[in-house]
Amino acid sequence: LAIQRLAATAGLPVVVTGMAKGVIPEDSEWFAGVLDMACNESVWDFVRSSDLILAAGFDPVELIKPWHVDVPVLHIGTTPNVDQVYASDTEIVGNVGDILNWLADGYRGQPRWTEAEIAAYRERLRADYYAGRVPGRLNPTDVVDTVRAAAAPDTIASCDVGSHKLLVGQGWTTTLPRSVLMTNGLSAMGFGLPAAIAAKLAHPDRPVVALIGDGGMAMTATELRLASARGLGVAVVVFVDGSLNRIELKQMVARYPSTATRIEDTDLVLLAEAMDCDGTRVESAAELASALKDVNTLSRPLVIEARIDPAQYESQF
Repeated sequence: LAIQRLAATAGLPVVVTGMAKGVIPEDSEWFAGVLDMACNESVWDFVRSSDLILAAGFDPVELIKPWHVDVPVLHIGTTPNVDQVYASDTEIVGNVGDILNWLADGYRGQPRWTEAEIAAYRERLRADYYAGRVPGRLNPTDVVDTVRAAAAPDTIASCDVGSHKLLVGQGWTTTLPRSVLMTNGLSAMGFGLPAAIAAKLAHPDRPVVALIGDGGMAMTATELRLASARGLGVAVVVFVDGSLNRIELKQMVARYPSTATRIEDTDLVLLAEAMDCDGTRVESAAELASALKDVNTLSRPLVIEARIDPAQYESQF
């Protein structure tokens, strides 16, 4: 609430990191995207267009690339800026929420940005997000959009590591704090399914979906048996492209051949059945929407094998 109050009082756009999704509702007029996810350069260009950055509770471990911003930074955190990833001549150390409220209480003057300026930027960001879609195929953004449309607003989403995470990080609309679980910074694969199981155990009355690549699924698939044994209604949506795509794209950029990045095809529907879960395979957004019709009221795990065209990833990263 404090960050929303300061944004509205001073007219400040708010850019968040992946693990901070939900600290400001992403349908807010002051929300301005997620740092170091899809559309990365668009977000950084927007940050560089400011005259002062308030780094509130920001942990630089979430950065993918070094900090290359010449804009002055005001560090606001519970600890001093000991990392010095970004320079901050001025620091305010203490309770972050109290500090933001103090700044809002003392602010005088006109809003620094207009809602129209931020809205125009968000439109450009959204257009960048959909770049590279292949007509007639199931694109990664189709999966994100379709699951988000089917899932209730209070759904908890966990996300594994891979190319799909960068699209989920930017495109999954989050309106509540702590409702998106992802490992960012160190970014350990295999996080998504166990995180979803834990979330459902902690919040049995809220829908939970896990958004996982086929690589991450291969690492923790047997945890499905635990979910089924506990009767957990978790939806597990697997982006299947037969590749450790994030690594493969890095190899392509370096002009290396694809090495140790291909994943042998696995019948995830049969695997789900073997783990006493429901399973289905989809190859279009319409099929995915149909598979998700009961996603908010599941009484047992559901595994959806979403066979995507990974071409869109190349446009994003």
